Amino acid sequence: MKSFVRHGVTAVCLMALGACASVPPVQHVLLSPPRDERAATRASDWDVRRVRVPEYLDNYDIQVRSDAYVLTRLPDAKWAERLPVAMTRLLQQTIDEKLVNKRDQPYQVDVDVDMFEPQAAGEEVVLSARWEVTDTDSGTVVARDNTRLTQPIGGSERKPAVIGRAMSEAVRELAFRIVAQAG
Repeated sequence: MKSFVRHGVTAVCLMALGACASVPPVQHVLLSPPRDERAATRASDWDVRRVRVPEYLDNYDIQVRSDAYVLTRLPDAKWAERLPVAMTRLLQQTIDEKLVNKRDQPYQVDVDVDMFEPQAAGEEVVLSARWEVTDTDSGTVVARDNTRLTQPIGGSERKPAVIGRAMSEAVRELAFRIVAQAG
C-alpha cells in the first residue's frame, strides 16, 4: 500500500512539473524603442514630471480592452517597468530629441493620462491625456491641451512586441505635439 501511495504522489508531482514546463515564459516589454531607432540627444532644461495614470494602469500588467467595459491582461507579458515611469522617461527622451528652439527654457511638463490601452477590435491603441507646459521662472502656462491619439497596431495580433511598439509610438506622438505647441 505504501508503494502505491508513493508512486501516486510521484506521478502527481511529475504531472505538476510537466504542466509548469509547458507554460510560456513571461516576456518583459519595454516602452522605449531601441537606441538605434532614436536620434542622438542632449538634455534640455525641460523637466517632464512623473506622468499620472489611472490606478488600473499603474502596475506591470499590459492591459488590453477586450470589451467596452472590460480590460484583460496579456497572460504571457508584463511591462519591464511600471507604466508611468516608462512613459515619463520616453516623453523626456523624445522631447529632448525633438526640441530645436527653447532648449534652455526652464519648462515643466505635466501629463495626466485618462486612457492608454489597445482597443477591443485589436486594430489601434488609444492614448488620451491632458497636458500642460509651465515656465517655472514666471509660473506662466506656455501651452496646454487635451490630446486624444490613435495609433494603428499593425494587424489584429495581440503580440506583446507589436502592442509595445504601437504604445511607444503613441507616447512619442504625444511628445511631438507637446513640442509643436510649446517649443
